[in-house]
Amino acid sequence: MSNHETSQSDHAPVEQSRRERKKDETRHRIFHAAIELFRERGFESTTVDDITERADVARGTFFNYFPRKDSVLAFLSETRLLAAEESAAALLADKRPVPDKLVDLYLANAAPYEEHPELSRYVLLELMGRAFAPSEEIGLRWQEQIVRLVRQGQQRGELPRQQDPVRLESLLTGIHFATLYQWACLCPQTPFPLPDELRYRLQVVLKGLRR
Repeated sequence: MSNHETSQSDHAPVEQSRRERKKDETRHRIFHAAIELFRERGFESTTVDDITERADVARGTFFNYFPRKDSVLAFLSETRLLAAEESAAALLADKRPVPDKLVDLYLANAAPYEEHPELSRYVLLELMGRAFAPSEEIGLRWQEQIVRLVRQGQQRGELPRQQDPVRLESLLTGIHFATLYQWACLCPQTPFPLPDELRYRLQVVLKGLRR
């Protein structure tokens, strides 16, 4: 192989890495511009043109990364699930009772929704509608983290061993998202205290399982 060919081969991964970084930077610039505008003007009042102007990108560039305006919300929910995934890894090594760790994990996932209730309403409507829901891979990774915690609880005798861990995860996650949906979409004018209500519902179920 010639020196010229070797040089090209050596630089190829670097160039690819730069392109990937550039793409990530552009995606995040569009995303953050959209979220800022959603918070300032509301989701419905914000147009794709508003977003591209704020992000300083062409209209076509927006659609290269997000099929439509709603898909920005799916990306937001994915980032929240990824953050929860990082918390789950730390919780797995925690020595506290697993039911307490499960409640903390769901509360951590719910916390960002409280910061911007109006925006959260649209996120949850999109999530429940599955139009632009988080990718299947992200959803499966979230499920895996919960299932691992459930199995840990079963091994410790803190959760019933005869129950299917996947079904228990589905039950707990269903309660989690149903509570979020009720809080954000069904009673937005007089919302109940989200952390208190979510903790109460999860603890009732987990205590019932232990009995």
